[in-house]
Amino acid sequence: MLCVKGGFSMKEAGYNITNKEFKQLSKWAEEVYNIAVVVDYFCETQPDKEECYNLAPIVKYLHREADLLNAFFIDHEKNIEI
Repeated sequence: MLCVKGGFSMKEAGYNITNKEFKQLSKWAEEVYNIAVVVDYFCETQPDKEECYNLAPIVKYLHREADLLNAFFIDHEKNIEI
């Protein structure tokens, strides 16, 4: 079971995942973030393409949300007891 230092456990926060599952979720969050960064950059550098113009607000939102998710895993990864 996933335990976190400092009197806080993932189970107490409503998460019931193993260390292995946490690491896999963290990896997926990082991959989604990296994809969002690349797509956001592409849309920014290709504003003349109508598809990019239409997708830009959605991609920017995805980029922000993926950044928050990835930051959550980075912040909590430091506190995991292995």
